[in-house]
Amino acid sequence: MTIGTIELAEQELALLEQIDFNWHSHDSGRRSCDAAARLMPLLLQRKAIPERRLRYFDDPELNGGRKSRLQVFEGNGTVGVDIFGHGNFLRHLRYFIHGAALPERIKSQMAELVGDPSYFTSGDLEPARKLARQLARSSGLGSAFSS
Repeated sequence: MTIGTIELAEQELALLEQIDFNWHSHDSGRRSCDAAARLMPLLLQRKAIPERRLRYFDDPELNGGRKSRLQVFEGNGTVGVDIFGHGNFLRHLRYFIHGAALPERIKSQMAELVGDPSYFTSGDLEPARKLARQLARSSGLGSAFSS
């Protein structure tokens, strides 16, 4: 199970270094989008992105059951590889590469629970929900997991 940043090849790392996920100028944004458009196909080609992270992008159920994040891009007229160079795609690329933007303590505690084989055989997700709510509150994340 991948918790944090995925392993990158040398060429991929060089492209990642050109990306500013928090760009504030047109030049920085354009440079970041161009690098993202070249990086994403490399990651997909070698299957570097964990399947669960890809599902976050293309599974409607992981976007509230409406349209998937991919379908939103397509509905707005951006399709195929053009999606990878879109400014709004950068946040998704950041997630694909680095995982959830959560404190490391939360990631490791959740991974410990989910990594427990008995967790999957019981089919009970309530322990994970309870831990997620507790960790969110104790980390000042507010109602991020309050459902």
